[in-house]
Order: sequence, then C-alpha cells, then structure tokens
Amino acid sequence: MPVIEPAPVAPVTPSGPCDWPLDTTCCAEWSTFTPEVQAAATAWATQILDALTGHRFAQCAVNFRPCGPRCGLSFGYLTWPVGAPANGGGMPWMIPWIDDGIWRNCGCAGPCTCHATSEVPFPTPVASVVEVRVDGLVLDPSAYRLDYFRGTPVLVRTDGALWPECQDMDAGPEEAGAFTIVYQPGEALPTAGRIAAGKMACEFAKACAGQDCALPQQLQSLTRNGVQLEVVDPAQLLESGLTGIADVDLWIRAVNPFRRIRPSTVYSADVRGPRYNA
Repeated sequence: MPVIEPAPVAPVTPSGPCDWPLDTTCCAEWSTFTPEVQAAATAWATQILDALTGHRFAQCAVNFRPCGPRCGLSFGYLTWPVGAPANGGGMPWMIPWIDDGIWRNCGCAGPCTCHATSEVPFPTPVASVVEVRVDGLVLDPSAYRLDYFRGTPVLVRTDGALWPECQDMDAGPEEAGAFTIVYQPGEALPTAGRIAAGKMACEFAKACAGQDCALPQQLQSLTRNGVQLEVVDPAQLLESGLTGIADVDLWIRAVNPFRRIRPSTVYSADVRGPRYNA
C-alpha cells in the first residue's frame, strides 16, 4: 500500500525584500542625504512596502538544490498495474502516473512533449535567477534561460549540455557533485513599484533629516485662526494596508486590493517539498 507523505511546510518563508532598485527620480533632494540616511530610508521603505504588498515581489535569494524528477525507469507514483503482467506480456500500452500533482497517461510514442531537452522546474515564482552552479562551478548566464511551462517557471539548459539527473546532497553548494540554483522567489518588482519605493524612501529620509515630509503624524485635529487641521492616526492607516502617502498608496491598492498578507499557497500530498541550503 502506498504511503502518503504529510503535506510539506511552506516552500519559502518570506525573508524580506532584497535588492529592490529604487527610482528616486521624483526626489530632487535624494543626493543631498548622507549614505547612512539613504540606506536607512531604503530599508525602512522596502520592508514596509514588502509587507503591505503581501511579500509578493523579489524576496531574498535562496539556494535551491533540485532533485531528479524520478528515479531510473520509474514513472513516479503509478496506478494499477504498477509492474509487468504475470504472463510476461509486457507493460500495458498506457500508464497513468502523477507528475507534480497532475495525472498524466504515458503512452506517447516519439518526442511528443512540450518539455525542453533539459529543464528544471522551480517550486515558487521566480523574480530573477542570480547564479547557477554545477559541480561547484558557476555557469555563464548564456548557458540557460528562464521559461514558463503550464504556469510553472522552469530553467532550460541552452548550451547543449544537460542538467544533472542526480546530485550529491552531502556536498556543499560549491563542491563537486552539487547542483545549486540561486534565485529570488516572488515576482520581479515592476517599474511602478520602484517609483513607489523611491517616493516612500524619500519621505522617510526627509523626516530623518528634520525636513518637512509627507509622512502622516499623530495629530488628530487642530483649530487655529479659523483653520481646522485633522490628520489620520498612522496606526489606522497601517491597519487598512496603506501608508498615508497618496502616490504610494495608489500602487499598493493596485497590486494588493484585497490586502493579502502573503501569496496564496496550495499544498498537495503528491508533491514533495523542495530542498534548500541555509
């Protein structure tokens, strides 16, 4: 009787945004701030925007260790019959099997497939591929490309060589026998996101430098000389998934209208969890 493995844990826990390129075109004062203020403003803005957009874009890079799609001539989890008939008549003409949670019938003669000659599927969306190592050696980026097959990102080998069918999991990422793909989970940060992050970082840098800024303050109401001023509490804005900066909030509402706190994930007992190096 086949053993059903427990559902794996989430493949990648959001580890914060990394390498978000800020567009500070609309911040004329940006070059006047010290490198320390710029770094603090960048970290503050990207961390908050990452949380308010549900950890959807360009997370920190992970070291993914791919496993072979199946062992030897096995087709993975087979239905009945799982072996040759007792009368020696050979295998049935069509074999149902599960490929990454999808039922397929393997009865196709010839190269009738949408797969590339050598490709590796990713377990999550991919914002960018940072580096690929085989036997400890870094491959030239021209040796592979990023494709999408049935909605899943796959790394296709393009230099005529093949990805390793197996690898030595006892070996470190930079040792012989290892196969490691370093990539950023999530979606690539769009241009509008770069502008929003730059705008928010600019306002924080102004506040840090003691200048007037667009960040909301704690003031609730003020009446003076017939003029009434009222400002919303920043805590209320954050509960609504907003920052109080109109231009930034437009982007947040556009990419996360339902205020999701993280990308949706589907678990399946038929799909094993991926392996990563810390």
